[in-house]
Amino acid sequence: MNDVFGEAWVNRHTNYYSDPDAGPDALLNDATEWLQYAHSAIHLVVELVDERGGMKGRHLPIMLEGIAAFIEMGTSCAAQAHLRMQWEQVRGDTESVVAES
Repeated sequence: MNDVFGEAWVNRHTNYYSDPDAGPDALLNDATEWLQYAHSAIHLVVELVDERGGMKGRHLPIMLEGIAAFIEMGTSCAAQAHLRMQWEQVRGDTESVVAES
């Protein structure tokens, strides 16, 4: 595999770029979609592994790296959604303080 210091290539080159105007709801929908991809990929691995635990050796690491990338993307989406919710809350609090003045 194409590892550098124990980190797979796909993990080093996976980034999530969100729409700057996307709200927390859209980001959470994206996170749900990425995590559903990971869930489906795990089910595929389960189907590919036979009862004796055998699977072609070179396919399993690739599938696991892909699943890790899906989870990383979902986590990134959820983190951005949380940040935007906090930002909207702070901005709303600031606007209410200015309005009271």
